[in-house]
Amino acid sequence: MNALVTLSSIFEQRIIRIPDYQRGYAWQDQQLNDFWEDLIHLSPERVHYTGVLTIEPVEEENWKRWENDLWIIEGKGYKPFYIVDGQQRLTTSVILIQAILERVPNDAELNFQTVDEIKQKYVLHSATTGIRKSFLFGYEKDNPSDEFLRTNIFLEHSASNNDEQTFYTQNLSYAKDFFKKKLVSLSPEKIAEIFKKLTQKFKFNLYEIDAEIDVFVTFETMNNRGKPLSNLELLKNRLIYLSTLFPKQSGSAELRNNINLTWKTIYEYLGRNPEKLLSDEDFLRNHWIMYFKFTRQTGEDYKIYLLNEKFTVQNVTHPKHEKDQLTVEEINAYVMSLQQAVKPWFYMHNPSYPLKDYTDETNHKLVDRLVRLGYKSFKPLVLAAFCRGSDFQEINWLLRAVERYIFTIFTLSRRRVHTGDSTFLNKAKEYLNHHIDTETLVNDLNNWVDLYFSANKFREYVAENYEVGRQGFYHWDGIRYFLFEYEQSLKEKGKNSTGKLTWKEFTTRLEDHITLEHIYPQTDTDPYWVSHFGHLNSQERTYLTHSLGNLLPLSRAKNSSLQNDSFNLKKNDGQGVGYYNGSVSENEVNTKDDWTPVEIQERGIALLKFMETRWLVELGDDAFKEKLLHVDFLNTDAKEPEAIV
Repeated sequence: MNALVTLSSIFEQRIIRIPDYQRGYAWQDQQLNDFWEDLIHLSPERVHYTGVLTIEPVEEENWKRWENDLWIIEGKGYKPFYIVDGQQRLTTSVILIQAILERVPNDAELNFQTVDEIKQKYVLHSATTGIRKSFLFGYEKDNPSDEFLRTNIFLEHSASNNDEQTFYTQNLSYAKDFFKKKLVSLSPEKIAEIFKKLTQKFKFNLYEIDAEIDVFVTFETMNNRGKPLSNLELLKNRLIYLSTLFPKQSGSAELRNNINLTWKTIYEYLGRNPEKLLSDEDFLRNHWIMYFKFTRQTGEDYKIYLLNEKFTVQNVTHPKHEKDQLTVEEINAYVMSLQQAVKPWFYMHNPSYPLKDYTDETNHKLVDRLVRLGYKSFKPLVLAAFCRGSDFQEINWLLRAVERYIFTIFTLSRRRVHTGDSTFLNKAKEYLNHHIDTETLVNDLNNWVDLYFSANKFREYVAENYEVGRQGFYHWDGIRYFLFEYEQSLKEKGKNSTGKLTWKEFTTRLEDHITLEHIYPQTDTDPYWVSHFGHLNSQERTYLTHSLGNLLPLSRAKNSSLQNDSFNLKKNDGQGVGYYNGSVSENEVNTKDDWTPVEIQERGIALLKFMETRWLVELGDDAFKEKLLHVDFLNTDAKEPEAIV
């Protein structure tokens, strides 16, 4: 085993780059805390074994292209290396050094070294004239992480103005902020001690890979300390490796460039919304279903296919069957499909995020519905709609049918979550490749609704809610989606043009923030409610309390005491709180003079008729609707209800 070396020794006459097949910076809070604790608790008299660093010499034909670094390589004898294993630890160390440099005054010394000397050794080496500069650590390719590292971490000016951010750049920023917070309360002496331990007491086994060793295989098989590689990261490395197996004149160089560009784009969009980071595994699997196939196998079936069956060395060099032969063109087609798909994938989860090429307002509304409702098993099919080159009118046609299917089959009819999934998951590839058209697909979806929709199933579900939890529609998992859609329909009719109710507000549970109001309250001791509902028994009052017509979305936090007050106070408490100043649905209820069992019944019927119109279903006659709402006891002479089955 090689002798242990310090961080200071590692940066002696070396320029280190992270190669294109490596993932970006993946360490987060847990790994950073472990690193910091090891550093803080290390006795100054002892050393800490930090792990293995594996580096590979950069071939001359590659470093010759590093125009900004030729002066330090050829002129000053610095040797260029790729880091194969250990980049997370090394990146973390360099970020901490930068955080230390920003914490201490420029005229201070750390371990008898000035701030400028430390910067020259670990971060940015400058010629005496100041004209030539080289970063001693960074990324080989000009990608978002490289740019971000230079400008946001090292605070050096860049002329590229590339401000793209990804999941990995967010991690870089988080790491720097983490260390800055740790350092802010420490004395100069303590900071100097930390710097010394980091650069002289943290020791590594440094391995330099022999030219005969396959670096890509090494990368895949090496024990990776810290966070394990994701399937997306493994796939990138595998595809780059395969690109090296083709002759140079075959287009392999262009393929490698496309892989790097594609993964840059993927990570840009997966991390584009910091408040809603998207899973790379979810993206990879759904794209795989759309592009290759769907199987009933669970778990990592897509990983097995991509890494063990499809993109293998054997399929390039000596395939078992002619059909298995991989070409540059085939790999490139798959890579470009990934690149094409990630932007609409982001849009599918962030319809309100401003994106060029996604400006159709109707499409925004339809995608937003699916985000709120949940895509179930339709993500590959919807992704195919955006990737096959259809116009928005055609896409919108499909999205309406998908939303109707999900709401009626699952939310109303209570069918099993896998109903129809094999059929429509398998159709994603056909649809992408124009083997079926949109009209056929929409007809299929509507036929499934005709086959599986059941008003009786919905009635049985509501009845069971009352029997088990005695809360009827209030505990229906579709109540918020349904009432929000009703709210939107009222806005579109022009009853109120102001948007006072947002989905986030409606679905966020906060203390003293009741988002789903019982107009007739659960605690009905107020004289107003006693006078209007006191003649009913306990069971009947419970039915009315949790009936659909008695539930109302609220647009803001209301004083909890208001919820049990009389109807007039609920409409307007005289202090600016009340239905009159709320959502469009609240405004509608505010027009009522009284709130009695009759109003609950009438509003419930009206809401069910809206449901029929909105989702093109039939829920039976009024008698059936009253039974579904659990208000049929109000009609003593009611006829036997007729349901649409």
